[in-house]
This record gives sequence, structure tokens and C-alpha cells, in this order.
Amino acid sequence: MRQLTMQDVVSNREYELTRPDFRRHIIELKKIRRLTIGPRLSLVFENTETMRFQVQEMMRIEHIEDPEKIQDEILVYNDLLPKGMAIGATLLIELTQSDDMPKVLRQLSGVEENVRLRIGEREVVGLAEPGRSTEEKTSAVHYLTFSFASDDLTALTDHRDGVSLEIKHPGYAYTVTVPRETVTLLVRDLTSP
Repeated sequence: MRQLTMQDVVSNREYELTRPDFRRHIIELKKIRRLTIGPRLSLVFENTETMRFQVQEMMRIEHIEDPEKIQDEILVYNDLLPKGMAIGATLLIELTQSDDMPKVLRQLSGVEENVRLRIGEREVVGLAEPGRSTEEKTSAVHYLTFSFASDDLTALTDHRDGVSLEIKHPGYAYTVTVPRETVTLLVRDLTSP
């Protein structure tokens, strides 16, 4: 997947002019890239466009104009765009004000280490960014990388109707079918220069 560069971002002034349309575009894109997994978790498969949106929003919110600071933001978000045949994803634990947040985060500790894409008989394990869970609790946001071998990519391309995302954690076990439209975008992500 292509990494972000300075040429991908525009000034805050220019961004303000295009933000409503770009934001609508990203909302529609994320609808296709987001999967709800049971009552508490969702996963968003990220790409260059979703990360560009994050950078532009951070620049806007924090009034960042300095090219060095913009480059720093790009580097942060590029970490979520793995190089080679891999897909980055954000795993979100959805909490409400009425939840006993410490209890829920304790129960879900380690959930990020139990996420896999199942493609027919093959599975691609999502590797979590280390250090976001302890035995006591977990973070509400995790970053995963799904690395594909060439055989995995072939299977993904051939099994567009037979792809699922599963979580097998002692306190949270759910499987959802990945819609064909989402699989098509993942194949495009993996095969784009």
C-alpha cells in the first residue's frame, strides 16, 4: 500500500474549502471498510485515503502549518499503512457512558491478539501493535497489520464470497462475513503500487 507523502496533503486553508466533500467521501469509504464484530468491537481497514483524512484533520485541529510538523504527522499515520503485501486496520472497542469501562477493558484484555481473516481454509492473523494491553486492562483502540503471502492474496482474490473476520478471545468470540465490496477494496489495496 502506498505511503503518504507531503504531496498528498494540502494547506489548512485549502483543506477548509474541500473538507465537506472530502469528509463525505471518507464517511462513505469507511462504511465499506468498517465491520461490526459483535456488540462491542468494530474494525476499519485503513488505506492511504483514510490516513490522509486523519492527517488533514490533525493539521486542522492543531493548526499545524510548519512543514516539519506536518511531516511528523505523516510519519505517525504512515505507521498504520504497512509496506508490502499487508493491510493496516484499526480495532475499536465501543464503550458508552453507562458502561463499567474498567471492567469491560479488563475483560477484553488481549482481544487484539485474537483477530484473523479467514479465507476459505486459510487464515491471516492480525498482528497487534505491542504494548496496548496488560493483564489488567486493554486500550480502547488497537492497530493491527494483516500480512499476506502471495498464496493468501490469490485465495482472497478467488474467495470474495467466502471471507470472514473472526475474533476468538475467551471473553469475546464472534465471526462476521466480510462483504464482497470490502474484499474487492482489500484486493485493490494489496495490489496497488
